[in-house]
Parts: sequence; structure tokens; C-alpha cells
Amino acid sequence: MTELAIIVVAIGIGAFIKGVTGSGLPQIAIPVMASFLGVERSVVIMAIPGIVSNVWLLWTFRDSFRSSRDLQVLLPIGIVGVIIGTWLLQALDPRILSLALALMIVAYVVLFISPVEIHLPPRVTRWTSPPVGLAAGALQGATGISGPLVQTYLHAYRLDKHVYVVSIVTLYGVFSVAQVVTIAGLGLYSASRLFESLLALAPMAIMLPLGTRLARSMSQRVFDFWILALLSASAAKLAYDALFGV
Repeated sequence: MTELAIIVVAIGIGAFIKGVTGSGLPQIAIPVMASFLGVERSVVIMAIPGIVSNVWLLWTFRDSFRSSRDLQVLLPIGIVGVIIGTWLLQALDPRILSLALALMIVAYVVLFISPVEIHLPPRVTRWTSPPVGLAAGALQGATGISGPLVQTYLHAYRLDKHVYVVSIVTLYGVFSVAQVVTIAGLGLYSASRLFESLLALAPMAIMLPLGTRLARSMSQRVFDFWILALLSASAAKLAYDALFGV
């Protein structure tokens, strides 16, 4: 019962933040669950709720999809990365990768709040999207968390908040589907893990719409603050895991 309570609380908090920002569910839920349940089990539990939450948000903000950029490149290359990352789930050293991501996010946040404007125009992202898509997919497959990289990259596009949300949840949704298929193919779903993954849908169904309702009335300035706060929290967690994690 204690483990089930941990799953419910972690998913509930992460789902609320995801409803507001379009991201945050795996960044919050997986580290919390992994502290008690282990990384592999947490990644497997999170995969199915990841699909449902992203499909929900994609439908909610579907009118903004036409204004998105580079998804035709990021999605197929990212799927390849997901398959590779899931195969390497137990082989990767997460500490070096976590520290590198943390340093990248800190650099981005510092630059964002400085007078220097950060903007990635289409002529730049045409070349940067393939390697970013592959890296994001590999992170999703290996750790269940591609958010820090995807958020940092897409936020530098300077998209409208609804376009940003629909872009990010499309990537997460497709990555999650590829991840679930690969996890099932590798035989990582036991009966208990499948039950836990389906149980996680209950708190998500309650908290995700609450966050989405708040997002509709939020100004662009407040939205940017939420994104930067989430990025900073992710960087802190990644750095702590890299330096002090067991």
C-alpha cells in the first residue's frame, strides 16, 4: 500500500504541473518513484500514463498544431532514439548524462534571464533538429525523461504558449508509444507493473484537467516563469543525482 501511495502522489503532482506547462509529469513522477521503487520499474510504470496524458493535451490544444515547427524531423529520428535508449536502459551510466544535462539547462536559464535574447530561427533548427531529436528519444527510452532537453530546445523557438505545449506533447506522446512498444517487446511488463501503470491513470485524470484549466488563463510572462522554474528544478534534481545519487 505504501508503494501504491507513492505512485499515486507522484503521478498526481506531476500531472498537475504537466497540465499547466505541457511538461513535468515524468520529471516529477519518475525521480520520486525511483527513490523508492527503482529506476527501471518507475520508467515502465510511467510509460502508459505518458501516452494518455499527452494525447489529452494534444486534443485540448489541437488548434495550435498547424503553427508548430520541425516535428516532421524530430518525430521519426526521435523514435529511433527511443528504441536505442530502451535497449540500453540497464547499460547507460546516468550520472555523466544527468550532469551534462543539468549544466546545459543552467546555461540556458542564465542566458534567458540575461539581456541577450535567445532565439533559434528555422534556418538554424533545420540542422540542429536531427541530433536533438535522436538525443531526446534516447533519453526518453533510457530514463523516461526527455523533458529537460526537449523543453530547453523548443522554448528557444520562442513559440506562443499553446503552440509550445502542442509541440512538446506531440513529441512526448509519440516517444511514449514507441517506448511502450519496445518495453513490451523486451518483456519488461509484469502483471504487477501493468496494474501499477494503469492505476496511475486515476490521479492523472483528476489533476491534469486542473492544470490545463489554469494554463488557459495564464499570461505569457507567467508561463515563461513556470517553464524556467521547471527547468531549474529539473537541473537541480539531475545535478544532485549525478553528484550524490547512489
